Amino acid sequence: MNQDTHPDMALARRAAGGEDQAWREIYTATRDRLFALLTYHLGNRDEAVDLLQDVYVAAVKGIGSYRGAGSLESWLAGIALRKARDWKRRLLGRMKRTDTLEGDPKTEQGLPQPDPEQGVRLRQALARLPERQRSAVLLHEWMGYSFREVGDALGVSEATARVHAFRGRESLRRMLELTPEPPVDARMQEQRS
Repeated sequence: MNQDTHPDMALARRAAGGEDQAWREIYTATRDRLFALLTYHLGNRDEAVDLLQDVYVAAVKGIGSYRGAGSLESWLAGIALRKARDWKRRLLGRMKRTDTLEGDPKTEQGLPQPDPEQGVRLRQALARLPERQRSAVLLHEWMGYSFREVGDALGVSEATARVHAFRGRESLRRMLELTPEPPVDARMQEQRS
């Protein structure tokens, strides 16, 4: 799609021009999904609220760099992922300097699942993925971004975003496979007992 004809480009230009209504539209359209993404990545709703503010401050400062290659939301998701990564690095640095931290970040506030046990297994499996694979899977599968938008958010090509998502899904599939059913002979013996 031509950058000048991308539907979000006109909104970005209005926002870059300092139009408050444009920023309200951007905020209203993106806040819930960005908050959910940050909450998942941080595991802490309070920190996600703080970081979401940082995302919008960075967006105000950097709106001129938006080129319309993807949606504004995917551009903001890229900012959010970088802010979350920086937050995690700072947290790890603090953890290395101290023996214990009060109130470890909880991972229970991630994706809503009908079966809590499946939700826990999914979050644990996602946490074991390399960061780029996890981000690619979440952005594409959960948030519905195109691979081009995922690539923009991660700072990689569309093809690389596809590879990260594919490898992430395959790893998740292997981690989440249910234990295989016992062989027929074992089931027959159980029935006889």
